[in-house]
Amino acid sequence: MDLELTDVQQELGATLGRLLKGKYDAESREAIRTSDAGWSEDMWNQFAELGLMSLPFAEEHGGAGMTFAEVAVVMEAFGRALVLEPYLPTVILGGGLVDIAGTDEQKSEILPGVAAGETRMAFAAQEPGSFYDVTAPQTKAVGSGQVQISGEKSNVVGGAQAHTFVVTAQSEQGLALYLVQADAQGVTVDQRTQADGLSTAHVTFDSAPATQLGTLVGQDAQDAVQRVLDIANAALASEAVGAMEVSLMMTAEYLKTREQFGAPIGVNQVLQHRASDLYAALEFAKSMALYAKLAITQDPDGTSETRHRDVLAAKYVIDDTARLISQEAIQMHGGIGMTMEYPIGHYAKRLTVIPRTFDSKEEVTRELSALGGLIKPEAADLK
Repeated sequence: MDLELTDVQQELGATLGRLLKGKYDAESREAIRTSDAGWSEDMWNQFAELGLMSLPFAEEHGGAGMTFAEVAVVMEAFGRALVLEPYLPTVILGGGLVDIAGTDEQKSEILPGVAAGETRMAFAAQEPGSFYDVTAPQTKAVGSGQVQISGEKSNVVGGAQAHTFVVTAQSEQGLALYLVQADAQGVTVDQRTQADGLSTAHVTFDSAPATQLGTLVGQDAQDAVQRVLDIANAALASEAVGAMEVSLMMTAEYLKTREQFGAPIGVNQVLQHRASDLYAALEFAKSMALYAKLAITQDPDGTSETRHRDVLAAKYVIDDTARLISQEAIQMHGGIGMTMEYPIGHYAKRLTVIPRTFDSKEEVTRELSALGGLIKPEAADLK
């Protein structure tokens, strides 16, 4: 198995890296973050021109016919620059669910717009009071054909920018997925901002017109949701690696240049040891992000029995490492690390939010335990 990036993937990463270095530096990002929209439509269009939105979709639907491996390259680059544009909710969540669960007609109608950057999507699954459980929504779908949706959804990442929502709701047959236009009657979008600066939304549906996405209901719909969340968590793992890498690089540079008592603070052996520990932790996290990427790319039809457990295992390690690196980076920077003017604090905020985007460490630990741990008991002689 070749674990190295292909030439195409290396060129993709290099091209995107040059774009972000030139147009998404800390000052430019801050101007975007503090704007009324909280994201840049101009940058979104440039991402579309590079073909980033088309990567995972089939050529027959306007896509590039590539795999999650290329998406992971993009997410790692986005993590390095702390990109604010709604790539994850549009391409991976909304577009991903259309690709997984939609009919051929729905794919042909929706995915070309997503691939071209013309259609933005969001996945509305979490609800007030239900925390991370998206398997039993209180949102109701009534009728057949032209359905009406009623309920509330919280923490909808990218919801304020979305043209179309993919909504989980209870139908007469059980859990199902529905398409709802953001500007439809009965839809109210209340924009919120996370601690890391990314936009979310609280969305209320009051007898809003909807169309069922595909034909999956019950356990089949739940499996589709779980599959796209696994892909999203693997994508966030790559983004976290990018953010951690820059955080460690900035911290190492600060230790070399910040002087105290006439010498750089990096000459302190204790700080050198701590920095070395962070480097080792980062390498472990990179390995687990690769592990998550392999779990997704080796499961193209979504039938793997171990995909979910493998992604959870990677998430467990990466979430711990994100907390370690972000907290140590802030501490080593001292007071300046707490200021809004210095970039390291923004990286720390993003690395704090990523682990809590779709679940918490407690939920991951509980689920891994229920699945029997990281390996099956019969895989090793533990007597």
